[in-house]
Amino acid sequence: MATVFFVVGLALAADLYYDRSRIRQAEATRLESLSSYVTENLVRQIGAVNNALEGAGAQYQESILFQGDMRDTQRLALLTRAMPSVQALTIFDANGVAVAADRPAQVGVSNFDAEYFALPRARPDAHTLYLSRPAIADRTVAMYLSRPILDKNNHFFGVASATLDQDFFRLVVRSALSSPDMRVSLAHFDGELFLSVPPVPTDRVINVATPGSAFLEHVNSGKPMTVYEGLIAITGLSRLVVFNTVNPKALGMNKPIVFSVSRSTEAIYAPWLARAWRYSVLYCVAIIMAVAAVTWETRRQVRVAGVKRQAKDVLALSAARLELALDGADLGLWELELDSGQMNVDARGASMLGYGVQALVKTVDGWNGTLHPSDVEANTQAFKLHLRGKTEAYQNEFRSRRPDGEYVWLFARGKVTLRDAADRPIRVIGTFMNITARKVAEDTLAQAAMLLRQTGEIAKIGGWTLDVATQKTSWTEEVYRIHGLEIADAPDLTQALLFYKQEWRPVISAAVQSGLEHGTPWDLELEILSATGRELWVRAIGEAVYQDGCVVRLAGTFQDITERKRTALQLEQLNVTLAELSYTDALTGLGNRRLFDDSLRSEWGRAAREGSTLSLLMIDIDYFKRYNDLHGHQQGDLCLQQAAAVMRDSLRRSHERAMRYGGEEFAILLPQTDLAGAELVAARLLDAMQTATMSHGASPLGPWVTLSIGVACLRPPSEGAAADLLRRADEALYNAKGNGRARYACWTDTKAEAPSAL
Repeated sequence: MATVFFVVGLALAADLYYDRSRIRQAEATRLESLSSYVTENLVRQIGAVNNALEGAGAQYQESILFQGDMRDTQRLALLTRAMPSVQALTIFDANGVAVAADRPAQVGVSNFDAEYFALPRARPDAHTLYLSRPAIADRTVAMYLSRPILDKNNHFFGVASATLDQDFFRLVVRSALSSPDMRVSLAHFDGELFLSVPPVPTDRVINVATPGSAFLEHVNSGKPMTVYEGLIAITGLSRLVVFNTVNPKALGMNKPIVFSVSRSTEAIYAPWLARAWRYSVLYCVAIIMAVAAVTWETRRQVRVAGVKRQAKDVLALSAARLELALDGADLGLWELELDSGQMNVDARGASMLGYGVQALVKTVDGWNGTLHPSDVEANTQAFKLHLRGKTEAYQNEFRSRRPDGEYVWLFARGKVTLRDAADRPIRVIGTFMNITARKVAEDTLAQAAMLLRQTGEIAKIGGWTLDVATQKTSWTEEVYRIHGLEIADAPDLTQALLFYKQEWRPVISAAVQSGLEHGTPWDLELEILSATGRELWVRAIGEAVYQDGCVVRLAGTFQDITERKRTALQLEQLNVTLAELSYTDALTGLGNRRLFDDSLRSEWGRAAREGSTLSLLMIDIDYFKRYNDLHGHQQGDLCLQQAAAVMRDSLRRSHERAMRYGGEEFAILLPQTDLAGAELVAARLLDAMQTATMSHGASPLGPWVTLSIGVACLRPPSEGAAADLLRRADEALYNAKGNGRARYACWTDTKAEAPSAL
């Protein structure tokens, strides 16, 4: 008995060991998956910041960005707002003085000794993105990305620097938190901690690269991703940590960022510890009970021997009768004599258990020793309940070990057939059946169900069905979680559709109806409002299931795609903002030359298709060079801005566009406008400039700034070039200037009409 319990104890210990290893591997795999997801998001954000720094640096190098006034601040502020990952953008000259920033207070401040300026200045490389170590700024930890600006001779010209928004990156890494005991962090490759969720209370920058630390082990390993389990110095607690080095090769970062996600080992192994305690208690109880049972059964063996002899003849007769019945049912027969503790198994049962074709005799202890350790307690309890008269019969399912070491599943059933004068049981007879095939099938189905549930939880995807005949729905657990409902009976179709937002209900209702009537599948991305009030984006997929040519059921999947959808919408908005910036003249706020060229081509094509007229006004500020020579270029820029505002305010229709053609030249495109209408706009513009009374001081025409305007109108042919309209407007402008300026002239079939004076 001691040997048996020693072996059982080793088996329990091995089972616990492998179970703990499995739990660790599963949790490490989940943390690695979360880490990879967040790392991909970080790479995209760093790439966007890198592109912004390259663009800002190129503009500064070409003197497009630096104008010395508030336009630089407004332009950088607009770019900062378009990138949620950036808190501030600053351009420094070669001496470390901020020449442009999204915050006016930063302009003119020297940052020569700051690491984010000193690093690219010391080793200027146009292909390197410099990551400075985190530092305390405005009571928060800040980290900077910088790119050197080189002039055309490849000499150091300045630095473009971005301050990373700690709140945004906290939101990004928080997406990896799926349990209360989880912690995520971002750190510089040298160990300075940028952020931690939950936060670590401190008023200084923490360096986690201490000797012997998990962080330093990861850095020294040279691997992009490592797993560590043990005490963490920053918390003093044991945790399972996955480190991931963020270092996109395309960006050429001088130092990587290290992202880590971890869980408390206490929380991870809590179920395992509870199971270990249960095993220990059951093991001790089994030992005590076995010792007591052996002692009790030994004392009774003497009394049972007499009764056994009397019952032997009766059993022989019963055996003959049972043989035919057992043979047809493929059952094994067993008999237990309680006084002697001896168990007899017939030849059929012995063969079923792998002991050959001879009858088998075992002691109760010997029989219990073949049972699987996990089944001993339940089998003992079921047998005792019957012996005490608590159940009509003993029956149980358990595993028994064959001589070859393999376990077979048995379903055993038995009854007390003989009692003594004191109504104590003496003999139990029963049968058992091999149910291994059924149990293997059940276990396979259970594992498949568990895998499906775990996969659904990780991917946030679940399944559903709708029975056409009964209109009853069935949901998996993940669908309930997405809808914020407790697991119960699934809502009916009408109730389920109410979770969709009002604007999406007609779409999903039409898809379901088409699936019911025509078997049409659907794959839609829609918004829902969960029972807890959360607004979610979901991917709803459905298809019809046919039977005898008719739709009998709808089935599909339901996936939470909120994070992906929101990220896509943010990127879409960012692209729209960048597109708007590319079509805007930075000085006047009007459309630029690129917008003019694109608009002229598109409006020319539309007018050709519709057979409508298209008019163009080419405008020039009179004697603008003299204005610049007298007042200076800054005042000249102000004059261009004021003239642009007058043009913009003079337009009445939404599709009329004023654009800066170049220098002091402007253009106004007038779709669906004939020559008379274009003349009205030109006259209105001349009147508006006269009313604006913008002082000139160097014009021979008078004290105010005036305009010369060339007007042209065409009905585009099916074949022809938009350059014809531009050429005619230029010739009309030349005619207006040649006839004294401060007027407009129209191009006609006779080249140009007499100019119209102001």
